[in-house]
Amino acid sequence: MNDRLNTLNLARVSDAAPGHTAIQAALTKFKPLSPTVIQSHPDACCRIARGWFNGQARVNHAIAGLPAPWLRARWHWGPLERPIHWCQIMERHTVDCGTLAALTLESLKAVGKPALSVQLVQNYDINMVRDFEYLWRYLGGDYWTSGTLVYHECVAVLDPQGSGIRVWDPTVETFSDGAPLFGHDSIVAIRVIRYDTDPVTCAPQLNWRGFRLTLNEWSIVGQEP
Repeated sequence: MNDRLNTLNLARVSDAAPGHTAIQAALTKFKPLSPTVIQSHPDACCRIARGWFNGQARVNHAIAGLPAPWLRARWHWGPLERPIHWCQIMERHTVDCGTLAALTLESLKAVGKPALSVQLVQNYDINMVRDFEYLWRYLGGDYWTSGTLVYHECVAVLDPQGSGIRVWDPTVETFSDGAPLFGHDSIVAIRVIRYDTDPVTCAPQLNWRGFRLTLNEWSIVGQEP
C-alpha cells in the first residue's frame, strides 16, 4: 500500500447499510489498493518524460478542453506491471485504468485545474469479469476483482465555485453523471482521496449525484449485486 495512505482512516465505510455483504467483501479485499502514483527515477529520464507530458497536457487542453480526452489517443487500456515510472510510460502503448487516472490528474494539475483521485467499485457481468482476470493472468489475475465487482480508478473534477464534483472516467472518456447505480456496469461504491500534500482546497464533504461523500471514506451508493 502507498505509505501516504497509512495516515488516513480508510477502513471506515460511511453510510454503510445492512445487507451489503458482497460490497463489503469487495471493499475488504480492495483495502490494500491505493490510487496509482507514477514513480520517478532519480536520473534525468523521468524528469524529461514528465516535462514532455506536461507540455502535451497544456497544448491539448487548449485544443480539446477538460478533462484530458487526448490520453486514449496515445495509450490503450490493458494490463500493466507495477511499479511504473514516467520514462517507461512514454515507451508504452498500453496502460491500465489507474495509470490513465494518474495521467489525467497530472494533466489537469498542469493546467491549474483542481482535481482529486477517485476509487470506484463497479458491478459487471461475471463473464466480463472472467475476461478481465484472464487478461491480467500474468499480473495476479483477480487481485482487483471480487465476484462480479471490480476495482476501478477515476478522477474527481472539482467545481471551483462550490462543493460539487464530477467524476471523469479516462478509460472510457466520459463523465459518470449518467452511469447506473444498479445492474451491469453500475457504480456501487466510491471514495474520493485527498492527501495532506495535495494542493487542492475543498470541503471535507463533496456533492456527487445527490450523495454527500466524505473525503477518504468509502460510500456505498449502489445496490448489492
